[in-house]
Parts: sequence; structure tokens; C-alpha cells
Amino acid sequence: MTRKIFYSLFGSLQRISVLILTILNLNLAIVIYDNVTLPKLAGLEFMSSDKHPEFTFIEAVSKTSSHRHKRQVIAGTIYEWSSRNIPFQIWGGDFNFQNLIRRGIRMWEESTCLRFRENMQAQDGIRYVLVKGDSCFTEYLGRNGGFQDIIIGSECAEGYVIAHETGHALGFWHTHQRPDRKNHISINWRNVLVKATTSFMPFRSMLQVFGIRQISNRRPPYDYGSLMHYNAVAHAMINDIYCTHVCAGFPPLPCQSGGYPDPNNCNVCRCPEGLGGLHCTQLQLSNCGGELVAGDRWATLRSPTGRNVHCYWRITAPFGSRVRFRLTDGEFPCSYGCQSYVEIKHKVDFRLTGFRSCCYRPKEDTVSEGPQILVIYHPNDRAARFTLRYIRQP
Repeated sequence: MTRKIFYSLFGSLQRISVLILTILNLNLAIVIYDNVTLPKLAGLEFMSSDKHPEFTFIEAVSKTSSHRHKRQVIAGTIYEWSSRNIPFQIWGGDFNFQNLIRRGIRMWEESTCLRFRENMQAQDGIRYVLVKGDSCFTEYLGRNGGFQDIIIGSECAEGYVIAHETGHALGFWHTHQRPDRKNHISINWRNVLVKATTSFMPFRSMLQVFGIRQISNRRPPYDYGSLMHYNAVAHAMINDIYCTHVCAGFPPLPCQSGGYPDPNNCNVCRCPEGLGGLHCTQLQLSNCGGELVAGDRWATLRSPTGRNVHCYWRITAPFGSRVRFRLTDGEFPCSYGCQSYVEIKHKVDFRLTGFRSCCYRPKEDTVSEGPQILVIYHPNDRAARFTLRYIRQP
């Protein structure tokens, strides 16, 4: 079965439509529904523990057209920030809101060499502005000079939203608007609300409409699970842009499987999730999980008990073989981006997010691209479980 993502746009005439990303193993569909009942989808079975999705806002189209038309979807060098230290200000909000902004910023600092410095006297930087409502958006993409606003509506103020919009200010456009998106997803335009069309506009149309003067020639692999879609690939690109000289003078590290020298500690490799060790060749340490071998008979992997466990398994097939697997059972809360989930990395490039199952699970078997798969289990303090069957595929 083709691995694609499931986009949901929900809303009403009184509400701005919102982009939801849930990583699943199915052909792409875009569905708009006015209630929280999960639709029935061919080839998939419900996996939610309550059948009621707990979706929150990730990005809304601004109700102020002048703001949106200022926005440019770019990533060329002329829009890069001049320093790894980026000034920012926070306007409005109480103590909790300001800490929320800092948590979203920290998601970038933990994985890159960028540092965001709060500076109320700076004349050039990012300004996070709290407003009432459900619109969250960035004034510009990339640095455009002077202070540029990131508008955070009170109804969509979440840490991952802050990280997402900050990614725009760093120069990233949406992954699903890449020029090669037709190779990875399809869009049902009949189900896209008029106010959301700019979030799905094809790449070349964006260049014309927004007058883009320069784009980057960097072409990372398509990552369905990235923050914009964004994840490890976006962090790696930021490090490639801003952090190339941070580890100069340190002994070179032979990082494997897409790992690279950690700009926050040049003596270790930053590994894709699920991998660890000195050079990213070992399984990431956890209080559960382990190494498993796919043989000629079906074997079963069941999730451990507990809500606060974080588990990693690596299932390896003998040389020249692959791994066939199937999620035969599961129960997770259905929420934006699968906040409680089992993730299976089945592609050769372990940097890429695997498909995450929470709302649904595929009925059909899946076969890995290479001889290994990584199974990642994060219940994240929720009641959850899964059962995975696997076997060697000659």
C-alpha cells in the first residue's frame, strides 16, 4: 500500500478552516466534517480509544487579508538570518503565555545551534503577538528586515504551533507545497475552503502570487511527519544553513543512518529518533523495547503496560530479506498529529518520520524498504496499547 498522509480540514462558516496532519498508512484524502465523528475509510479500521478526535488548531488563515498578502513563501539565502542569535520580543499575554512561547522556541534550540535572545531594544527580529481568536500565522517567511510578527491567537496557542510558525520565520514553507508534492500527495480541492486555498497553493503559483525573488536549492527528502509537515530533516537543514562551522576543529565523527555532529555537543552524533550509540548504529536506549529478529514464522510484539513508558524496538531481517509487518490491534486517543501513538519507520532513510497510528490502523500488510524497521511507542501519559505481527519477507 502506498504511504501517504491523511489531511483533515474541519470547520464551519463561522470558523476558520484548520490544517490537521495525522500520519497514517493510506492513500491521501482531504475530508471536511462539521462534527468530531471519525469517517469510515476503506482499508483502515478505527484505532481510537474514544472515537472522538481531540483536534486543536495548527494554522488558520488570517481574517486580515493585508497580513496574508505580505507573507512570502521563500527560503533563499537573501532571507536567511544574519546570525545564529535571533532577537525576539513577546507582546501581550500573561506569564503562562510567555512561557508557552519560550517552550515552542526551545524545540528549535534543542536540535540546532540557533539561539533566540529576548531583547526589547532590538530593531530586527521576531515579535510574538497574542491576540484573541483562532488565527495563528507568520507575517513573513524568512527574514525580511525589521521586526516581523508571528500572530498567536488565544484559541490556537500551543507549543507545536509556536514551533511551526517560528519555522516559517526561519524560511520554511509548508512541505505539502513543495514543487514535487504530486509525487507524494494528492489534494481534493472540492473540500478545501476558500479561506484555506493559500495553504494548498501549488509551488509555482506561490512564486507568481507572492513575487518570490529567490528560493533555496536545498531539496531534503519528503518527510510526511515534519512540523510543517517538519521534523529531523528541517532541523538538519537549519544546521546546514547556520551551524556548519560550529564543530570546526573537532575530530570528525562517522555518524551513520542520517546522523550528524550535534551542534550543541560536537563530541556526539545527533541521531534520528530510534537510533543511538556513539555513531547512531545502536538502538536508542529506553526502559523497554530491544532488538528483535524477523524469522520465517509470524512473531508478535505487544506494547508494555504503563502510560509513561517510551520504547524503541529494532526488528531486523536476515541479509537479503525485508520485514513484513501488520498492526493487528491498537487503541489510542485520537488527536492532532497522534500525540499518543505507535510509529513504524520502515523506509531506508531513518531520518524520515514513519507512519504513526492512533486514529486508524491499516488492514493490510506493509513491507519495509530495507532489512530493518524501527518501532517507536509513546503513550505520553495516555491509556494506549498496540499489537504488531512481523515476519521475514524474502
